[in-house]
Amino acid sequence: MKKVVLGLAFMTASYFSIGQGVLDLAADAQCESQENILKPIIKSSEHPKRGIKATTWVRLSEAYANYTTACGRDSTSALKAWDAINKAKELDTDGKSSDEIESIMHGELMYSAIMNQGVAHYNVNNLETASKFFHIGYEVIPTDTLATFYAGIVSNQLGDTEMAKKAFKQYIEVAGGKDPASFYTLSQIAKSEDDVDTAISWLKKGVAATDDKDLRGELVNTYIQNDRLDAAISDLKALIETDPTNANTLLNLGLLYDNQGKQDLAMETYKKVLEIDPDNYDTNFSIAVLHFNEAVKIKKEVDAMDMKTYQAKGKEIEQLACSKFADAKPYFDKCLEVRPGEEEVVENLKNLNRVLGQCNN
Repeated sequence: MKKVVLGLAFMTASYFSIGQGVLDLAADAQCESQENILKPIIKSSEHPKRGIKATTWVRLSEAYANYTTACGRDSTSALKAWDAINKAKELDTDGKSSDEIESIMHGELMYSAIMNQGVAHYNVNNLETASKFFHIGYEVIPTDTLATFYAGIVSNQLGDTEMAKKAFKQYIEVAGGKDPASFYTLSQIAKSEDDVDTAISWLKKGVAATDDKDLRGELVNTYIQNDRLDAAISDLKALIETDPTNANTLLNLGLLYDNQGKQDLAMETYKKVLEIDPDNYDTNFSIAVLHFNEAVKIKKEVDAMDMKTYQAKGKEIEQLACSKFADAKPYFDKCLEVRPGEEEVVENLKNLNRVLGQCNN
């Protein structure tokens, strides 16, 4: 699975610019205008009587959110907007402002303020702060895939596996996200916690949701690494029953049979793959190697014969070995056709052609 790199660019405007120069005059005027709106509301929130009214904090939250989307001077203004609306909710004991509070708390203005400021922090490598904003982002809109995914990725980068799990579960189970990286990361976290069953479960969910080749490969590798080949084969057979033309599933089943030393079943399965996808590189290579290894095995039997045994039946068995070497060649040739210049194929063909030359002498 490839490492996920976030390229974050977001919705609006001037956003706070740590270390940048003076804002141009238009932006400066815009900031001053928003500050003039904000200052008296801040004073109201500090007033002994007005400061205990939910409506004061509703106004403050909205003012901070507008300030954030219009001006970049305060790198924590979105967080202040979020804290203010939560304060309003706490003070709204009679529920008179509940509709307005919910509208702001889970509205587009709050979302834009929180996420844009999170992106700004991320872009200057303030990852811990960015992560905090992204996690708030999906509290604002729980079904948002952007906030949940970014929160998961950044938390994982920070090594905060609990918050990464929380975000990615929200992304998958609530927001309906299907990026393969989310399933892969959850499986890797489970592995790091020695929870193989959960790791496998996330990979299986990812395969079902995305049909991603890398997730399928990781699932097979996880089965093999934990000596669960029988369970892997059972799962793959079930998948094939529901989708018999999925070349990747058939290939993985063939590889598992191969790994178990069940060459006949592996060959049978590989050939089913080629019926669907004749140019499948991995399958052609696997079949070529099966034939080549079988030929080497037979050749070793000939090499171990004494002279008397060789004279009696050595030539016949040697021809069988040569026939198996020859069987490998068209599959290696196909691999080279699919991936011209592939080093592993070029080297194998060199060895194979040398052996076939000896067979013909």
